[in-house]
Amino acid sequence: MIRVTNNMLVNDLRRNLNTNMRYMDIYQRQLATGRKINLPSDNPAGLVKSLRLRTNLTEGAQYINNIGEAINFMETTDSALNNIGQIIHRVRELTVKASNTAVNDSGALQSIADEIKELNDQLKMIANTTYGTKHVFAGSNITEPPYQEGANPTPPEDWVGNNNKVELEIAIGVKMPINLTDEDMNFFFTNVMGVDEEGNDIIEKRGIFALLDKIVQDIEDTANGVEGANSIDENITLLDAKMEDLLSSRSKIGAKVNRLELQKSRLESTQISYTSLLAQNEDADMAEVIMQLKMQENVYRASLAAGARIIQPSLIDFLR
Repeated sequence: MIRVTNNMLVNDLRRNLNTNMRYMDIYQRQLATGRKINLPSDNPAGLVKSLRLRTNLTEGAQYINNIGEAINFMETTDSALNNIGQIIHRVRELTVKASNTAVNDSGALQSIADEIKELNDQLKMIANTTYGTKHVFAGSNITEPPYQEGANPTPPEDWVGNNNKVELEIAIGVKMPINLTDEDMNFFFTNVMGVDEEGNDIIEKRGIFALLDKIVQDIEDTANGVEGANSIDENITLLDAKMEDLLSSRSKIGAKVNRLELQKSRLESTQISYTSLLAQNEDADMAEVIMQLKMQENVYRASLAAGARIIQPSLIDFLR
């Protein structure tokens, strides 16, 4: 039979009291912070889950921010395209008016040509539209205005933008081009060069700036008595083709914006789910914590009382 010494009783009592105090400390910390997990040792598996959820929330927030930037960029692009469309519509009206103006009314024809020149200058300004500091029509060269007067000696004159994509990540491994390059717009701004049967360089498709310059030249030629009325009529068809390219480009922008808004809505819903899961994993049930703390306090007091009865006075106590 094992002899239970007074020292053994004291050690057991101290160990049990420390255990009770440790539980009290856990619940007091949860009550103070409102969180179930305050130390890795509180719940290692729960901590790993929390870290994973927080990573997902951080990534989701970044994707939502990227989508917001992309939508704003595209809406700026669409607004610029709308302004360009208004200019083309006005130029078409003026071109029709010029074709119906008497050849000998040179003053009226020159006034029409002058207005189209002004509209072309405005068009060049719109081509350099920016979202923040980013030029929306410049391709990947977003820090430089795509239209620069006298930038190049050869076609496409004055256009320094490129046809590279600007992409933003909208989900894990999913990137979307957010810009419209000149190539995407069927070479709306720049000339498409080719060669004729004799090997001479020719313009197969005129950019909008060159087309408006041509319209102005044709109207001025007509005002000066040079044969050009037929060219004016042909220019109306070319303007209509440009408008078709413009509408097609706006349709592309609209489709992308719709997709981005759907993706943003899905991500926001996922963020709510992750936040709820994180709260379930980390947040303490305050009513439950208070109840457990009270229970541990009672257990601690009971342990102290039991210890006082179990550990009897020793000879030292009597010698005092």
